[in-house]
Amino acid sequence: MFRSRKRRNTPSNNRTFDRTCSARVESADSGLYFDAHLSYGWTVTDGAEQRILHPDEVARSLLVGAVRAATAKHPVLHFQEAEWAANAELSDEIDDGGRITVSGRVRLGIPAATEARARARYRASEQVRLEEEEQTARLEVLRERVLSQGLGLVWWLDRHQGPEGGASPKQWVGELIDSYQELASALRRDLLSPETEERALLRARVEEALTLAEDPETAKRFAYYLEEYMSLVAGRRPQP
Repeated sequence: MFRSRKRRNTPSNNRTFDRTCSARVESADSGLYFDAHLSYGWTVTDGAEQRILHPDEVARSLLVGAVRAATAKHPVLHFQEAEWAANAELSDEIDDGGRITVSGRVRLGIPAATEARARARYRASEQVRLEEEEQTARLEVLRERVLSQGLGLVWWLDRHQGPEGGASPKQWVGELIDSYQELASALRRDLLSPETEERALLRARVEEALTLAEDPETAKRFAYYLEEYMSLVAGRRPQP
C-alpha cells in the first residue's frame, strides 16, 4: 500500500496527542532494543470510513514502523540521538493512501538490563580493537626492522640462535640470509602491489609468519607461508 508524507504547518511538538502506546523497537545492536513510548493522534479522511475498519491499530502500526526505521541505525547506548532521529521521522504527518493521516512523537528509553548488556559488549569490542591495534603496531615494527637499510639482516640474524650439533655455521648463515632476502623482497613487492582477496589472506599469513619468525622452533611453518606468498607475488603457484 502506498504511504506518503504530508507536510504539516504546525510542528508535532506543539500538539497535544490524546492517545499513547508503547513498543519495542530495534537498535543497531543485534538483539538489543529501545523501549518506545508514543503519543499520537489520527484523522480518518472524509469518505474513507468504510475503507478502514481499525484506524487506531493502523495508526500505531504506521508510527512504530516509522520509529523502527530511524532507531535501527543507532546503537542502543545512543538513545538520545535515536530519539532525535525518530522524532525527525515523525515531524511530518503520515498519510496512509488517502484513508488516514497520523501524527505523533516518541520518547525512547532502555531498560537497565539492556544498558548493562550494551556496555559489556562495548567494553569487549574495545578490548578486541585495542588488541588488534597493538598487534598491528607490533607487526609494523617487525616489517620496518626487516626492511631497515643496513640493520634488517643484522636484526634477522640476531633473532635466531646459532647452528646446533654438527650443522655447518656457513650453511646456517646462508640459509638465514636467503630467507631474509626472500621475506624482504616479498614485503617490498606487497607495498607496491594492488590488493586482492587472495593476497590479503596470504598477507595475514605472512604477518603471522613474522611473529613465528621470532621462535626458531616454528621455522618450518614460517618457511611454508613464505614460499606460498612468494609464489603468489611472482605469479606462480607453489609446488604441491
